[in-house]
Amino acid sequence: MNIGMIAALSALCLGAVALPAWSAGQALDMQVGESRVLAAPGVTQVAIGNGEVLSAVATEGREVVVFARAEGMSSVQVWADGGVRTYAVEVAPAGAPRLRAEIESLLARIPGARSSAVGGRIVIEGDDLSDDDRDRIAALAQRYPEVVDFTGQVGWDSMVLLDVQVVEIPSSRLREIGVHWDGATQGGLNAALAWDAGSLGRIARPGEQVVAAPAPLSSAAGYFGVNALLSARIAALAQRGEAVMLAQPQLLARSGASATFLAGGEVPYVSTDSRGNPTTLFKPYGVSLRITPRIDRNGVIRSLIEVEASSVDMALTAAGGPALRTRRASTEFNVRSGDTLVIGGFLSRERADDASGIPGLKDIPILGALFSSRRYQLRETELAIFVTPRIVSRNEPAMADRVRRAHALVDAAFPQPPRLGAASLATAGWSTRAGAGSQWDHDEPEPAPANQE
Repeated sequence: MNIGMIAALSALCLGAVALPAWSAGQALDMQVGESRVLAAPGVTQVAIGNGEVLSAVATEGREVVVFARAEGMSSVQVWADGGVRTYAVEVAPAGAPRLRAEIESLLARIPGARSSAVGGRIVIEGDDLSDDDRDRIAALAQRYPEVVDFTGQVGWDSMVLLDVQVVEIPSSRLREIGVHWDGATQGGLNAALAWDAGSLGRIARPGEQVVAAPAPLSSAAGYFGVNALLSARIAALAQRGEAVMLAQPQLLARSGASATFLAGGEVPYVSTDSRGNPTTLFKPYGVSLRITPRIDRNGVIRSLIEVEASSVDMALTAAGGPALRTRRASTEFNVRSGDTLVIGGFLSRERADDASGIPGLKDIPILGALFSSRRYQLRETELAIFVTPRIVSRNEPAMADRVRRAHALVDAAFPQPPRLGAASLATAGWSTRAGAGSQWDHDEPEPAPANQE
């Protein structure tokens, strides 16, 4: 092989190696209204794939100026010394980088949320986000059309168990168990509990200081400590007839959802429709609750509670029906899991003045008191609502214990298996949930009749 052939083959190999470097596509990201200068020594020709998205011009045989006209994608091919250069250009809307930077700064405050740019859009993804975080991301998607919300709600949502007691107590007894309402109380209405006062400082009055608890109390300590004392005193008052337990619901709600409760009835009243025809409607009365709990990232429970206690007032009647005496309150509070909040101030005063005596003689001045008697009665009660929220997880031992106690109560209440449309017959090993003896099982043998003397 001569030297000329070797030189030709070497040049051909070098050209084959250098050509892909010129032909390989290079990605360019631009936004509408932006111009980009590309170095291309010896440029002879420029081709644009989509003229509506891009425009390009060669200047002085050394550079190519590319201008982004509209959102979209296009390609640019430049013929210059050494081969052809290809560019893949993606044009985003104007202000996209600035928008991306703003959204990144906002998402930095939301753990678990992440963003990515796809086709001129900003996609936000994230799982296991709180309701407040999802609301913020939804507000971003509504504010910026370029934002696509792909956040999901995956897994088990946190649940809140709300232990509520609605008690009507004489005011003197209410102050005796340590719940005293003061007009100068700061931060809303709260119970005089040691850890609530020391940690949150909500019952401190001007000019006074709250003595903090010597050590932080856990929810278990609160359950078996001051909370248990309050419950015991309330139960003792109710057993002696000095207090009335109007309702004691235990509600379970998802974080961000609402739980409602009504203990009472409905009273009918007559109304008229738009055509003047009389219609009978029903108005609920009794004790009603509506609680919406929310759990934040720090484990604090923020709840909106609406409570109403109403009764039929037969002393005030109208043509449509009787009136209702109503006591209503709505408040939003923050507590830790296991702490107890007390809402009070629902005062009710009943006054009775009875007079009796001998007709005629009781009206004699001064001496009429010898032939008559008067009886004054003043009854003052206060409605107090005790709310104890607790965060419940999926494998909460307390919830499993509640289920076991509920099954035990049902088993104790129904020692014999219930039968639909038949007499109750005792069956050994009967279970309220499954197994032989269940009301859904009709194949078990009938028990032998008892021996008769």
